[in-house]
Amino acid sequence: MNFNSAFKRFLFRIGSGVRYRAKQVAPYKTGNLKKDIQVFDEKIDSFSISVGNTKLAPYAKFVYFGTRPHVIKPKKMKALANKKSGQIFGKSVNHPGTKANPYIEKAFSEYISSASFVKAKEQLAKDIGDETVKFITSSINNIK
Repeated sequence: MNFNSAFKRFLFRIGSGVRYRAKQVAPYKTGNLKKDIQVFDEKIDSFSISVGNTKLAPYAKFVYFGTRPHVIKPKKMKALANKKSGQIFGKSVNHPGTKANPYIEKAFSEYISSASFVKAKEQLAKDIGDETVKFITSSINNIK
């Protein structure tokens, strides 16, 4: 019996569900963080998937894990400034840090307690049942 394809569909369905939920709960400022949430299925053959951001939103790790308080210093200029608003902040700024927002973990927790996860498990059970019936039918036909 070959259950591999059923398990792969199940994993991808879970990944897609978590991705959908993560896009709903991720913080929204520019929209790039939400747009960038992906299902990574390169390791699906070893029954492993992951959900996360690509390098299109390089700040995702700071949103997800938060930051400690730190000093921000200019790299190329003499002072920190916001050109759009015309504000000048000085030679350094004490940033208070940011609170972690593990939006993908939250999305996963919400997904596994949802009706969508129940449906995914039911579909997996049906797929395995169908595969088992095929195997038994084939075995009986081979005996005849």
